[in-house]
Amino acid sequence: MRRLFAFFLTAILILTAMPLAQAAVRFADVPSSHWAYKEITEMAEKGIIKGYSDGRFRPNNHVTRAEFAKIMIAAADIDIGEKKSQTFQDVPRSHWAFDYVEYAKPYLTGYKSGSRYYYKPDEDAVREDIAVALVRLLGYDRTKKADLSVISKFRDDDRISPALRPYVAIAIQTDLIKGYDGYFRPQDAITRAEAASLIYRALLEKRDDDESKVVFPVPTPPQTPELPVSVTDSFSNADLANWQKDKANASWGVVNKAVTALTTNTDIDHYFLPLKWREELKPTKYQLEVDVLPKGTAGLGGLFFNGTDGKGHVVFVSDDKVTVGYVSDDKSKDLSVIATSSYKLRSSNRLKVVVDGNRYDVYLNGAFVFGQQNVSLTGTKLGLYLQREATKDVPDKITYLDNFSFKVLQ
Repeated sequence: MRRLFAFFLTAILILTAMPLAQAAVRFADVPSSHWAYKEITEMAEKGIIKGYSDGRFRPNNHVTRAEFAKIMIAAADIDIGEKKSQTFQDVPRSHWAFDYVEYAKPYLTGYKSGSRYYYKPDEDAVREDIAVALVRLLGYDRTKKADLSVISKFRDDDRISPALRPYVAIAIQTDLIKGYDGYFRPQDAITRAEAASLIYRALLEKRDDDESKVVFPVPTPPQTPELPVSVTDSFSNADLANWQKDKANASWGVVNKAVTALTTNTDIDHYFLPLKWREELKPTKYQLEVDVLPKGTAGLGGLFFNGTDGKGHVVFVSDDKVTVGYVSDDKSKDLSVIATSSYKLRSSNRLKVVVDGNRYDVYLNGAFVFGQQNVSLTGTKLGLYLQREATKDVPDKITYLDNFSFKVLQ
């Protein structure tokens, strides 16, 4: 069991790196001050791990889900022989990882939309994926009983995928993986440095049992491309790539090509999903729009802008009016109402906000509703807004948001 566990972790590095001469045991991007310096260099000296041909180890590089499938095949010692039928819409037979993905299904997580399955091979393998794989690989899902109460101690436990919660619980119970400062970070990608640390403890440190107890520091995020100044999103892609999911105070997800939000935290009454955009520009003029689609609800959804840390101006529709207000505490049901205007809720309601200097204007279905000037509008957070009441009766009653757009104006 110890050998199988170590081989799985070693494969993370071997299968995602280019060969480097065995004599090279120092990497330009792993200084002696690096938190995993000892583990990386000692295993390089023993020829267990390798870096890249340019002399770098790239400790913060991520492992994709396709690479992860190949790792699982090697770790489980599965022979690829008999041809398999295609399971995932986005991994056809022509895909290089087709056989690995199909043969590794017993260990892997996937996605279901309607009657179709997707694997998302080019996305990063995240911490909850690693937890599931380790638990299944070591057979703990058959020998251990999940205690779901252990995951409730994490402040972001509502971000753990529902179907994966038992596996994550077992991984925590058996000390296979732990969190950071009260957070589990289930959607964070695992890095090569983290994998090296796990392997070191599995292979080089003497243990009396088959398990390695590891706590990782928060990894240094890889450099990201420059963010946009205009965004449109029809939510055809379920990964919400345009949004700061890690800054959201609820679990936002795409259903039927529209977005909505839920949380098990009953203290939160206002749900915010901030947009990824070039906030550092601090433009004085911009606009944002969205469709509010109530399904058996009173609406209670729309946009927020001029936001900072759970606060901001909000615009939303309800049964008989459109409301402009300010939320100063996302945990308080009350908000400061700035203005209301009579309105009969429709099946689709198009909200628009235009900010120009110290003034903002609100439009509904193309018609001007309200404007206010001489307002301090220095907050740079903006995006989607829902109230708890908008989704409290799911799945029978729910409010969706769709067809979002944002652009900086000249």
